[in-house]
Amino acid sequence: MASKTVGWVSSPDGRGTIDILWTNLLALFVCVWTVLHHNIQARDEGEWTVIVRKLRWAALAVCAPEMLTLFAIMQWNAANKSVSEMHSLGHSDWTQVHAFFANAGGFMLAAPDFPAFPINATSVHYLCKEKLIKKPSITREEIWDRSKADRFAKGLAFLQAGWLLIHIIARLLQQLPITPFEIFTAAFIIPTLATLYFWSSKPQNVAEATVIRVDWTIAQLLISAGDVAKDPYVDTPLDFIEKPVWEGWRRLPSLLHFGGLERRPLIRIPNDYSPPPPTGMEATIVWVISVVHAMIHLASWSYEFPTETEKIIWRVSSVTLLTVMVIGGLVPVLSTRPWFDFTFTLLWMWKLEAKKNTFIRRWAFRVVADAAYIVYIIARFMIFVEMFMAFRAAPAKAYEDISWLSFWPHV
Repeated sequence: MASKTVGWVSSPDGRGTIDILWTNLLALFVCVWTVLHHNIQARDEGEWTVIVRKLRWAALAVCAPEMLTLFAIMQWNAANKSVSEMHSLGHSDWTQVHAFFANAGGFMLAAPDFPAFPINATSVHYLCKEKLIKKPSITREEIWDRSKADRFAKGLAFLQAGWLLIHIIARLLQQLPITPFEIFTAAFIIPTLATLYFWSSKPQNVAEATVIRVDWTIAQLLISAGDVAKDPYVDTPLDFIEKPVWEGWRRLPSLLHFGGLERRPLIRIPNDYSPPPPTGMEATIVWVISVVHAMIHLASWSYEFPTETEKIIWRVSSVTLLTVMVIGGLVPVLSTRPWFDFTFTLLWMWKLEAKKNTFIRRWAFRVVADAAYIVYIIARFMIFVEMFMAFRAAPAKAYEDISWLSFWPHV
């Protein structure tokens, strides 16, 4: 066998750095492109605003894919709850697609005395139950026709991700080195596939909402609702319907006007509005996925890094990532328990205030969670740096191709 060129240059008779980078970057791009399911943009938002928002969420998808899984499973839970509630009213044709569409801002309520604003599936159920509106007549097929979700592209993403995982497993079986970049990509695929599953019924990149016009006024609605609607609203006049499902959770004040949310009532539903908060089962699923995602990084434990220091950095970062996911990831699971009465911040976006406002209840879990987020960011950054730096002096066998014939039984 001819010798391999070690470093940044591709070898003529085996894999090369460019080949590895291209294959894994392509897998990352395809997965991110297909996994992101943004809520519906406001009608008057500029193209640049939408692009910046997509880039921000794409960065989150790559840097913390398990967080995207958490949002997806919460929205999936909200959709299932909506289907159950609407079916109880006799609307058996209300599907997950309708519920996802509603919670993404697919329906705008236009009353004579108020600017049009988006209403989610909880409000649609309330208004239908009170016979203030008829169930939206839009069909599942019509919603999906507006969606730019390409099932063929999603299928290709699954195939690309599956092929990459098979390739890595084959290299393991043949005892060939796997570069840290490949390990990172394999770890990324696990939560991404879970996210794709939970968002499989969510319309993607819908550009325009359906307007529900009514002849009654918002003032009449609030008066008829009574004391539950007496408080000033934060996002829309229907906060008294939509907010209670969060059971004490509130968006951080610093984010109430972030990312094009300056106007009130809201002109769109933000991507991280995912009522209701996760149940114990959902939080546990995300916790397990997060632990598996972190654990995969340990596969590069014995990889021949350019220096011993870099090997230690990778090992420490990987163990730190796993520890944060095991211990820090347990806090969101505990926050779903009835006995949990502590101040806790979820992903630095949503905050749960303790009912008994003691020093311990204010800071015990909040400090743990915030410290875990900070350590997580540092560990992820070090992994990012090392997975690229490792290419400058990769072991020769890292560039060897797989011998697929070795997997066929000998006759």
